[in-house]
Amino acid sequence: MTAADAVRAIDCPNCGAGLDVLGGGRVVTQVCGYCGAQLDASDAYRVLKVFGDLPRPASPFSLGMSGEVRGVAFTVIGTLGQSETWGGETWAWVDHMIYSPTHGYAWITVEDGHVLLTRKVRDFDGTFLTSAAVERSEQRPGRHWRGRSYQYYATSNWRTDYVEGAFNFRPAVGDRGTTVSMMPGGRAVDMLHFVEGAHGAGEREVEVSRYAPELAAAFGAEAPRPQGTHPLQPYVPRAGTGFLAAWFGGLVAAALLGAIVVLGARGAERLLWEGVADAGGVMVPFELTATDRPARLRIETEVDQSWTWLGVEVEGPDGPVFGTGREVGYYSGGSGEDRWSEGSRRTAIGFVPGAAGPHVLRLAVEEGDRASERVRVFLRERQTNATWLLGAALLFGLAAAWFASAALRHRKRRWAGGDWTDEDDD
Repeated sequence: MTAADAVRAIDCPNCGAGLDVLGGGRVVTQVCGYCGAQLDASDAYRVLKVFGDLPRPASPFSLGMSGEVRGVAFTVIGTLGQSETWGGETWAWVDHMIYSPTHGYAWITVEDGHVLLTRKVRDFDGTFLTSAAVERSEQRPGRHWRGRSYQYYATSNWRTDYVEGAFNFRPAVGDRGTTVSMMPGGRAVDMLHFVEGAHGAGEREVEVSRYAPELAAAFGAEAPRPQGTHPLQPYVPRAGTGFLAAWFGGLVAAALLGAIVVLGARGAERLLWEGVADAGGVMVPFELTATDRPARLRIETEVDQSWTWLGVEVEGPDGPVFGTGREVGYYSGGSGEDRWSEGSRRTAIGFVPGAAGPHVLRLAVEEGDRASERVRVFLRERQTNATWLLGAALLFGLAAAWFASAALRHRKRRWAGGDWTDEDDD
């Protein structure tokens, strides 16, 4: 550490408060955190301007904190309160300049409880991406750096609301600038920023950020509580996510297998009678051999642009089994895409046989637009219902998909804050 890098202290010439002088020999500005005076570090700390008594933005980091970043010692030397307002909403974050005597300057950003580390890129050899170029682009802009492809994410028009500490440039309250951010197309590793106005009007810089929540502990700061999902936040599966996805997948298979077994156990459907039923009715004898499960009658008609009320009765060896009535009707019209239909030409009746043996079906057309209809009657014994198993399979499938898609949903949330829409690609 050189003499210029040594920690010194001065008294603010505007308010007399004691200030630690941090940041090395390249510091050009010191801003008093007590009175807001901007001091010229290159001219005996002469007062350049006073920003007034501004509220300090909330952050777990403060001036003078020291910590290691990838094994290199850094010290927090400056604080900027930044904000962006658009569409009636305001987003605020805090940028802390940090300094290392051996590795120079970098930034710690605290945004919605997420901690980022940002440094200047010195080896970017592509075209600087401006907000104007984004507006003119018909497809999502892309850039390459160090063999990785980046895609446009969002543009931020920011304003500086608070300044405190030492800086290697002259920040001021009211400074404005624009940052165009890009992310890799796959898993987020870092984010490229094309910054205009960072160190004054007309200044341009390319920066790179990475997600770094570990910096809070490294600098001895209280870990902030993140809100929402940050674009650079890596996916960390919750404990048991993979197990639950496999577990519910297994339940889907078990439910579907059970449905197959249940449906396979039902009896075959057979045609009992086919003919014309009228008001006089018909009598159809048939045999029932199974009484351990319900039976089912399915009645098909040929009604068209009309309706019919069918009277249905079944009598078994021990007397009447049931008597009921059912309406069938079918109407349609229109043509092409405007074609419509309503109603049904068929109905079904389930019943529990009282005893095996001979039965009689009585079927009559009691009311309707027509006096008679052609009818077919089918019977199925040992009726089974796998609806609940299929419903369970659907619910288990949704649960399995939810846990299995956790990484995909996280990626979608990361990109949700971008301002490029699909319409922009059209």
